Amino acid sequence: MPKVWYKVVIAIISIILLLFLIGFSILVFSEYFPEDRETLNVEGESTKELEIDKSINIITYNLGYLSLDNTQDFFMDGGKGVRPKNATTVTKNLAAVKNFIENQDVDVYLFQEVDTNSKRSYYMNEYDGLKEVFDGTASFAYMFKSLYIPYPILEPVGHVESGNVTLNKFNVKEATRIALPSAYSWPKRAVMYKNPILEERVEIKDSQKELVIYNVHLDAYGKKDGKGEQLNVLIENMKAEVEKGNYVIAGGDFNQTFPDVDLEKYPVVDTKNFVPTQLSADVLPEKWKFVTDASKPTSRLLNEVYTGNYDKTQLYVIDGYIVGPNIEVRQVETIENNFSYSDHHPVKIRIKLK
Repeated sequence: MPKVWYKVVIAIISIILLLFLIGFSILVFSEYFPEDRETLNVEGESTKELEIDKSINIITYNLGYLSLDNTQDFFMDGGKGVRPKNATTVTKNLAAVKNFIENQDVDVYLFQEVDTNSKRSYYMNEYDGLKEVFDGTASFAYMFKSLYIPYPILEPVGHVESGNVTLNKFNVKEATRIALPSAYSWPKRAVMYKNPILEERVEIKDSQKELVIYNVHLDAYGKKDGKGEQLNVLIENMKAEVEKGNYVIAGGDFNQTFPDVDLEKYPVVDTKNFVPTQLSADVLPEKWKFVTDASKPTSRLLNEVYTGNYDKTQLYVIDGYIVGPNIEVRQVETIENNFSYSDHHPVKIRIKLK
């Protein structure tokens, strides 16, 4: 090789390495570092009073950033997809969920994976869309705040801003983002999500006590004991409130199979991809309980487009609730919709404060 070409090749390689180092440094120094506890804005107004001995309806629903409906697969679940082919999918799913909100008799919605400014959902502010059809307050806690996710290499996820959303018809006294331990080590941690708890405190009529509601999304893909560490933080926060005499309930996507689920009904047939561990009721204090509707799946694996056939789909029951000792559960129901708008189904619970 002539000397001049040798110098050209060295120069090109040097430029590529320099650009890589610059990009890597930008991602590292732009990492989102939330505080352990952060006070959140509570938007809107609520006039409904929470009363002892009155039923409360709550729904938890992982929306899959309104991009993981039954027409999609996902690269981290064994599929190939990164985002829908166009924004129409996101627009359609947002409209459907808004209609769902308007037609449910529900006091509190606990949503997970709601995008506000992300390439994967065509930069649509889904939080604004959900708020505008709900008569009550809204709060948002970041889960993802990543400048740029550089993988997959051929079609990077790109910029992501996403989190948990709680909509509440009752008078919210305060909303707080509680940080959970990261399930990722550096450098992957720099671009991965930071799992939160969105805590809301609701005043109770003629009482000094409060109902404390936790909107939860635990890790799915990180280190093996990551979910356990995060669950312990949630339980410790809930226990502290019960010791004060308050009522507590946590709802969300636990990314773990609930204790009362019949594993023969939902066998793990795809061990190459996401395999949830099973929650143990023993981790909860006496008289507390895990609650879900185990008769129906709450989530599916995104290794392929949904077939419409449960027998040919990897299914899970990973969404539901932890209910404190001073709350009566009156009903729980998974609302099946053929995974039409998300890779999860909503789970509705009716409770009463004792």
